[in-house]
Amino acid sequence: MPGRERSGHGHRPAVIKEVNLKVAILGPDGAGKSSVIQGLMAKLSDGKRRLKMRHLKPRLVILRHTDSLTVVTDPHGKPPRSALISVAKISVWLIEEWYASIFQDRKNVLLICDRYYHDLLIDPKRYRYGGPDWVAKQVGMLMPQPDLWVLLDAPAEVLQARKQEVPLNETLRQRDEYLSFIHGQGNSVIVDAAQSLDKVISDVENAVTRTSVPSLGIHE
Repeated sequence: MPGRERSGHGHRPAVIKEVNLKVAILGPDGAGKSSVIQGLMAKLSDGKRRLKMRHLKPRLVILRHTDSLTVVTDPHGKPPRSALISVAKISVWLIEEWYASIFQDRKNVLLICDRYYHDLLIDPKRYRYGGPDWVAKQVGMLMPQPDLWVLLDAPAEVLQARKQEVPLNETLRQRDEYLSFIHGQGNSVIVDAAQSLDKVISDVENAVTRTSVPSLGIHE
């Protein structure tokens, strides 16, 4: 696994055909997660590997209307749920994630996750979490961990110029929290999201491939 690094190099590693890999892409609003993931999926869709994209979490319990599947224009507009409901929801989330990890994700699939559970720890208001912080953190420790964390980072002014769903001070807070979180992960990379979209996609692709190579014993 790679250690933490800030990506900005044009080096292009070996091409991987099949790999068991889960990649979580995080970043504040305005970092360009959706556009980067869409471009990344297009570049990796070469017919030589199985790809899957997941938004936030598995959909295993029932098909339902959820905040995670709709366009969010006011992420902090609704009040938090009760502590009981909040803890119950993240407990189900933990079960779903482990079920998917054991029975669905580990089958020669490169899984790209648009956000991950730990996003809730950084922005609990978005997920209407009203339970104790220590419970949410404990659940985060029990979650199956991605093989690679990718943080799309940019100055708060750049993020705000792209999206103004939250105030500037909240964007500043979230950026600090994301950086603090990613610095605590050994298998992580920080990508400069202020670059052109093509360059960001290329940097993320290189990080994914560098993570894939050691797991297959392939040398660049």
